[in-house]
Amino acid sequence: MNNTLNTTELMTGKDGRLFVEFGGVNVFLAEINTYSVNMNVNTVEKQPVGSILVHSIPTGVTFELSYTEMVVRDDLVMEPLLEAIHNGQLPVYNFQGVAVKPDGQEQRIAFNNAVPKGTFGLQSLTPGEVIEREHAFALNAIPSFISSLAATYLKST
Repeated sequence: MNNTLNTTELMTGKDGRLFVEFGGVNVFLAEINTYSVNMNVNTVEKQPVGSILVHSIPTGVTFELSYTEMVVRDDLVMEPLLEAIHNGQLPVYNFQGVAVKPDGQEQRIAFNNAVPKGTFGLQSLTPGEVIEREHAFALNAIPSFISSLAATYLKST
């Protein structure tokens, strides 16, 4: 059994991509320079009588997708968002995150039923800097693996 990490299996940010569904087609968001999807576990705290220990009881989870984009287009997210708001609605988006290992294995995760959340960047300019904006989405569906990774060199126990 090999217990040594083989660094040829490691991925970096250049090995990933984020896609948004637009018109029924997944479109690569080449302008995204960082993105993350996080899970937040909600809990309530309860302390039984006679116990010094306060217990955390999980009650649910939330998921959030956030990214920073270098501004090169508005047609996929911003324009449909503002148009929908003008009509008194908020659009729902579907995303896919992809990471590819050097051996060609692909991790692809669906991030569906995403709705804008919190502060949503429209325009922010700083002289001498690339124009960027930050977006955050609440995911109203549990992320699901379309394809997942397996270690080539490390064995599971």
